[in-house]
Amino acid sequence: MTQIPSHQIQDALINNRFKLFGQPKWTFGRNTCNTYEVFADLMVLEDGDTIPPSAFLPTIEADEKLTMQFGAWFLEHAFKDGAKLMQSLQMDLTISINVLSFQVNRPEFVERVKYMLDRASISAAHVQFELSEAQPLNDTGIRNLRRLHDEMGIRLVLGNFGKGYSNVDLLRYIPFDIIELSRDLTAQITENERDLQIAVAILQMAQVLDIDVCAKGIETAEQMELLEEAGFKMGQGYLIGRPMLMEELEDFVRKYAD
Repeated sequence: MTQIPSHQIQDALINNRFKLFGQPKWTFGRNTCNTYEVFADLMVLEDGDTIPPSAFLPTIEADEKLTMQFGAWFLEHAFKDGAKLMQSLQMDLTISINVLSFQVNRPEFVERVKYMLDRASISAAHVQFELSEAQPLNDTGIRNLRRLHDEMGIRLVLGNFGKGYSNVDLLRYIPFDIIELSRDLTAQITENERDLQIAVAILQMAQVLDIDVCAKGIETAEQMELLEEAGFKMGQGYLIGRPMLMEELEDFVRKYAD
């Protein structure tokens, strides 16, 4: 598909024509859902046509200014939608939001997050940030993540563990609360014993560090059974629930939250 030009993306940001989706994260054993991950999975054109992320994300990621504009829009609306969802359900939830190292490395990032949380009337205790592996962190980014965690109580998630920049070295400097197992490992655990052994080794390492682990990309009941037997407590994937519009997510969480 042809990439969308930057001026159309800027227009969509101004006119709020991106659709946010939420994908539930599952707690094994208890079979409950109190956490969801936010995605911007559709862009709506002026004529009503919808565009998938594969057509607009490359344009955003190639433009520093556009990346910052989109990141700010995404955070603001993720917070607002989360506050609205919790108010409607009358329950506490955790909103898991992907952030780019590019955003986190900005000196003003912490103050921007505080400002947006205040505007949305949402507590930092209801938010966790998932760190993308797209770019490396600099010293400012590391300090910002520590402040978000230590001063504000925002939980930190190291996503796609084992790929790109999401490596064990980051655990030395950043107080992550959760490691997310790469979906590439999860996909092969029923066919490849080595992948299952690596997944279990990551879980054991995390337990020593008092860090939770979430297995992503669960698509079969056999995968979920293996992971639960191995000691995993959290999971995410199409077997549990696909990314869904916020109205659908509300029905899902109402059914499964505890």
